[in-house]
Amino acid sequence: MRPLCLSAEQLTAPPWAGAELVWRSEHAYAAPQGLPPLDGIRVIRPGWYLGGAAKQRFAPSQALALGLRAAEARRRVMLTVGDSRAVRYLKGETLELAPDELHAEGDGVQPKGFCLVCIDGFPVGWGKWQDGILKNEYPPGWRWT
Repeated sequence: MRPLCLSAEQLTAPPWAGAELVWRSEHAYAAPQGLPPLDGIRVIRPGWYLGGAAKQRFAPSQALALGLRAAEARRRVMLTVGDSRAVRYLKGETLELAPDELHAEGDGVQPKGFCLVCIDGFPVGWGKWQDGILKNEYPPGWRWT
């Protein structure tokens, strides 16, 4: 059983239009249409890694975040280079974020959930917003030290 439709939950429109959605175990990929069968071939990623499913929820990938434009995410946080929270996010810290700082697009979009974090309009990763707290989803190996 696949998790909820990720495009309706996270994105305004799927940016992989024209690609085929491929599931490998619990991981979703956008593979180019017309790709020959990869059976019997060891392939690390059969396309653009979109994310993984865990407990019937979809967790978007860092690769998906970096491949999006800010306007394509239903929920986003817009920070600036001069904002100290931008550096704190890149260091992997949890941020306090007022509900009015969270931009949510679409009818009935709940603020709680994955948000695309952007710095000066450029996506840098994901955060999970709930009750004024943005939990950091920036990959640990990428964090500033």
